[in-house]
Amino acid sequence: MATSSDHPYSALTPDTIMDAVESKGLYCDYRLYPLNSYENRVYQVGIEDSTPLIAKFYRPQRWSKAQIQVEHDALHALEEEDIAVAAPIILDNESLFEHNGFYFSLTPKIIGDSPEAGDLDQLFQIGELIGSMHAASADWTTDAKPFIDSLERVKQAKRKVEACPFVPKSMRDGYEKVVVSLGKKMETMLKTHSTARIRFIHGDCHRSNIINDQGRLTLVDFDDCKMGYAVQDLWLHITDASAKQTQLSELIEGYESFCSFDAQELDLIDVMMAERHISYTAWIAERWNDPAFPAIFPHFIGEDFWRQHLHDLNDIVAHWGKWR
Repeated sequence: MATSSDHPYSALTPDTIMDAVESKGLYCDYRLYPLNSYENRVYQVGIEDSTPLIAKFYRPQRWSKAQIQVEHDALHALEEEDIAVAAPIILDNESLFEHNGFYFSLTPKIIGDSPEAGDLDQLFQIGELIGSMHAASADWTTDAKPFIDSLERVKQAKRKVEACPFVPKSMRDGYEKVVVSLGKKMETMLKTHSTARIRFIHGDCHRSNIINDQGRLTLVDFDDCKMGYAVQDLWLHITDASAKQTQLSELIEGYESFCSFDAQELDLIDVMMAERHISYTAWIAERWNDPAFPAIFPHFIGEDFWRQHLHDLNDIVAHWGKWR
């Protein structure tokens, strides 16, 4: 895969992007627009005498070819079941391509915006969309993207955060204390729910990964698809703690139009919330050599970021176990 003395995307110039697209027999019209994507690089590419395509260049050394293929195969299988997803196009029986050391895919452009945060009607529709996706993939398994215990993910993330030079010395003891406390709570909760069903999930199903195309909600970006718990694809749509029961009710009612939901999984939201907060911070630290990250997260090096991070973790501890 691509190597660089600077960062993984140093070699991904505009000419490289257009050469990659044209290597598949398509002709660019030199209109190239970068889209929001931190982990990968995604561009809208103008195509002569046709509608633009979305070119996604995968971060080198993050996923293997087999793991990316799992994502593509899942999207095509869901599309065949009439589930609204953004599936990559197939050219010469392939959907995953390689050019100049980069894996990339091409997807039709979908026009629309993310759903409105907290809108109850749209939460019901989001629940329907996720439920239909889970119903269609009910018997799927994948060795390439296996289930990984949340405790293990937190342990890995904790080591990365502790190695980060930007953590203020005055906050290191507080960070250690709260993460240890959360780890104990997570372990107890996971043991209590050890029989919860593991299934195929989107894995990063937040609002920005859904496009509202004139009322039709479409799931995009299956990068993090894997084996996990159903509730993991639902809880990120809760945007207001004071209205969480109402929002959950709409999500689950929509979900159960297609797929049954085990309400006991709601207890696992605290586990996932803790994991996401810690892993997110570790992710920024790990990607800091990518010039996009200091530009997007300039506050990461300041005390205010870490003070807020500690506050959020302590808040999870304080409100643990109140989702049902």
